[in-house]
Amino acid sequence: MRMLLWLRRNVFWLRVEAALTVLGLLAIGVSGPLREPSEVDLLSALSQRIVAALENASPTEHHDHGHDIAQGDRVLCAAEAFGHEPADARRIEEVRWAYAYYLCAAAPSGTPWDVASRISGPVAVQLSTPPVVRIAQSGAGYPERVKALIPARYQARANGFADRSIPDGLRRRYETEIASAR
Repeated sequence: MRMLLWLRRNVFWLRVEAALTVLGLLAIGVSGPLREPSEVDLLSALSQRIVAALENASPTEHHDHGHDIAQGDRVLCAAEAFGHEPADARRIEEVRWAYAYYLCAAAPSGTPWDVASRISGPVAVQLSTPPVVRIAQSGAGYPERVKALIPARYQARANGFADRSIPDGLRRRYETEIASAR
């Protein structure tokens, strides 16, 4: 009788431990630390790096990009990365150049969105310290400058935001951080 009672208790705990082990293995397989970062994850991280590079550029650097920033202006940007070099990079540390479509708005606090200075287009950013930002200058010959800036395999994506929520998000952020600020 004692042996039967001992066996029941131990079998119960063995089943519990086996179930927990299976659940743990399933969790690791679905979302665990062994998961390879996806291209979507990489492009999202690159978009954040590009935004930081654009927002932290000096007024001189903005001027060199064709965007004059006045003293006291705040700059907010959004970017949607669509490619990188080397093309087979899987981690952000492997990326030398990132390509994106961007939108920046600049103005002093209290300025409505409709009168803010805005610039958008394709951008190439070298992920160095400090980052190097290259933007095709507007005007005659612009399409050729874009072709020289963005690798051929990414040309089709250099025409605008695929995700319309990105510029909408920038406008909401602008309204909160600049337009309604005093």
